[in-house]
Amino acid sequence: MKIKNGFTLHQIGDEHIIMHNGTGNVDFSNIISLNPTATRLWQHVEGTDFNTDTLTDFLTENYEVDAETAKRDAEQLIKNWLEAGIIEQRMRRTCLTLVRSGFWNTPVDPTPFSSMNSADWEEIYQLARTQALLAITFDGVLSLPAELRPPRPLYLQWAAKVVQIEQSNLRLNEELPEVFMPYREAGLHPILLKGQGIATHYINPLHRQCGDIDVYIGKEGQPIANNILFRHGAEAEGEASDKHASYSFHGVHIENHRIILRINNPAGNRYFQRLIQEWYPQHAETREIHEYPVSLPPVTFNALYIFMHAFVHFLNSGIGLRQVCDWTRLLATRHEDIDKLLLEKYFRKVGLLRAAKAFGYIAVHYLGLPEDNLPFSVKGMERAGEILLDDIFATGNFGQHDARIKPRPKGYWAGKWHTFCRATKRCMKLRKFAPNEALWYPVTLIKGTVTIQINKLAARN
Repeated sequence: MKIKNGFTLHQIGDEHIIMHNGTGNVDFSNIISLNPTATRLWQHVEGTDFNTDTLTDFLTENYEVDAETAKRDAEQLIKNWLEAGIIEQRMRRTCLTLVRSGFWNTPVDPTPFSSMNSADWEEIYQLARTQALLAITFDGVLSLPAELRPPRPLYLQWAAKVVQIEQSNLRLNEELPEVFMPYREAGLHPILLKGQGIATHYINPLHRQCGDIDVYIGKEGQPIANNILFRHGAEAEGEASDKHASYSFHGVHIENHRIILRINNPAGNRYFQRLIQEWYPQHAETREIHEYPVSLPPVTFNALYIFMHAFVHFLNSGIGLRQVCDWTRLLATRHEDIDKLLLEKYFRKVGLLRAAKAFGYIAVHYLGLPEDNLPFSVKGMERAGEILLDDIFATGNFGQHDARIKPRPKGYWAGKWHTFCRATKRCMKLRKFAPNEALWYPVTLIKGTVTIQINKLAARN
């Protein structure tokens, strides 16, 4: 692990404090005070890679302390620094190097990989898995000389997962006409959201880890689309929400959206819904996927929507780096078509400009997006961007790998209460990214639960 760039030690009188040298306003809650021993340890490891043994050895050599106590103190100090977000782990840094290589199809610097062992490679594999970036990261691995690649058993396991990801993408691509054709024949105007549409912006579209097929057909079109799926043998899945209904169709998860997305802030949400009304359906884009023409949202709106979808999930439970990659690939490949002034206006109107800049910081500094592809500068976003990145690696894809979360209790309402408390606590913790979104989030959760219960009662009657 290594101290993150931008954090430096300052002596003020008799106090030693750690601060981030960002250009934005100082967040005094993030100033870290060090005692004399911690100060010496910081000075010892600043600018170099270190681990628990590094700190333990320094303590035993310079203080009258036994090895067991020194190790315990070293572990606690590292835990404190990790929680404070001031150090990064070496394997995470190495994993990001591979992601960036695969993301742009550029060769990776082989130097850091010469000392990698099997445990290191296993950690990188798990990081890529939890971030839903196995295939992209594997593309980076392939740019390494053969002798520096993972041990053969892991390499073959990884390659097999990539093949599975490719097959899953092909399966979804083949299913698109099976969904869109009957919808169109019924006079509907289906719009493909996220997923296979965003995959077309990747260097290898089959290497974007996929999930389901999301289709927007509007409030009037959704009941018709639902009936079409039923007539073709689809089965309902999960609880129908006020946003979409879910089905299993030919073994593929399909979501029919009556609403593309809803955010918590009422004013921002009204503005977002008006934007949809302005372009749907006559101004949709058409893109061929697997030799079949599919309608997509117009690109400037899509650059807003892909970010908003990721941020809503981030605020709720967390996201993987793949969601940032989706947004970054869209910005990189379509930056000449995106109206940047209009896009920045969109972000301001929905109240998510600061949050978008934090995402932009990761896109630029970790994924390699040219900053002029963004509609704004990310200057001064170092602290917020690093907090976001730490959370992404802590939670994993859609929060599914967050070890900090207690298991959901058994029982329907006990589970609902658990989710409400967890999500509300998380929103308050992350409120600085978008204060109004965090403030209104509990209200959205309650309204959503009420809607689900009303739908259940209606279905029984």
